[in-house]
Amino acid sequence: METHTPSAAQTLLDALSRPLDPLRLRRQMQLFPTILGLRPGQPGLPSDEFLANFLSGRRSYQAILRRGFGKDFKNFQNYALQRVETTPAVRARLVEAAGGDEQVLETLAQCTRAGALTAGLSHLVRMAEGTAFQVMAALLSGSLKCPHCKRELISRPALWWSDQPCALGTAEYRFIDRILYDVLAITLLPLVMRSNWDQKIAAVAHLASLSEPGAHPFRRWLDLVRKAYRAKDLTALAARARLEDTQPETLQRCSRGEMLTVETIQEVTAALANPQPLRELGMRSRVLAFAVDFLVAADDRPEALTQDAAQAVIQARLLRLGQDLRFNFVKPVRPLTRAGLYSLELHPIRGVSPNVSPSPIRNLSTGAVHSEP
Repeated sequence: METHTPSAAQTLLDALSRPLDPLRLRRQMQLFPTILGLRPGQPGLPSDEFLANFLSGRRSYQAILRRGFGKDFKNFQNYALQRVETTPAVRARLVEAAGGDEQVLETLAQCTRAGALTAGLSHLVRMAEGTAFQVMAALLSGSLKCPHCKRELISRPALWWSDQPCALGTAEYRFIDRILYDVLAITLLPLVMRSNWDQKIAAVAHLASLSEPGAHPFRRWLDLVRKAYRAKDLTALAARARLEDTQPETLQRCSRGEMLTVETIQEVTAALANPQPLRELGMRSRVLAFAVDFLVAADDRPEALTQDAAQAVIQARLLRLGQDLRFNFVKPVRPLTRAGLYSLELHPIRGVSPNVSPSPIRNLSTGAVHSEP
């Protein structure tokens, strides 16, 4: 009897990727209506091609490949299928299109020869996302007791989400946390070896500020770009950035919550001396806008959350996760004292009700119950 054992690659994929749980939407998502492939009231597994959208703004992995290789997509197919001999110049362009990584190019070529190009890219993305998620989940899974009242200082997702002005199922709040874990990993992992905790927490606060109530995350990002150009408004920004394909009216619509495309992010930052940081932040603003959109759609209460209320929840969750990370890292280093706890406190969260303490530390001196944002 013939048996099949999983390949080493499949075993690695299974170990690094984590499947998504079935999700249920109460209402239609507005900004990303089709990205998950779900309909309101019909629970189902979300399409993992939403990750393709986050990475590139493309609707599918096939579209990512076509966009990535551009005019050389046909050359890539010829190279992968070994139809013709590829010249060194063409191969160099293919390697550059694959991010400068020859191994990535070879992996994509092998997947093409096996007739599984988009599946291969999907596997790579799922492995990358699964790795980021598992790293963050491990870093956030610890426990730390207050040395005075013995209450848990590190938030527990079920308890935290039950205190928020929304009603989410377990799968739904875990999905939002997973998205936020991923964007935190992308933000913080480059800083692991070259910054202190004050800088890491500042990076978390900077990311979370994109979701501050009062303006859409896209407006928050455009304001940062506008300041980088020293432009007084979005019309002046369009002029200083020497935009050709993006009109000032497009920027105005984005600032009000219409889709901020990858092409707009790239063009509006192109004239900056160092465009990469703001480009990366622009992509993260898309992820936060997705989290807000999903939260509103998944909230099971009859009356939908307002945009500001949903943004406040996402901002508070990001800041709390940043604080949890710091607690997890500080606990093996030294015993916690009251002064030490105060030194770890995050800045208060603007836009959150003053009746809710954004930090579990403020009440230590009074012995009151630790509240969470």
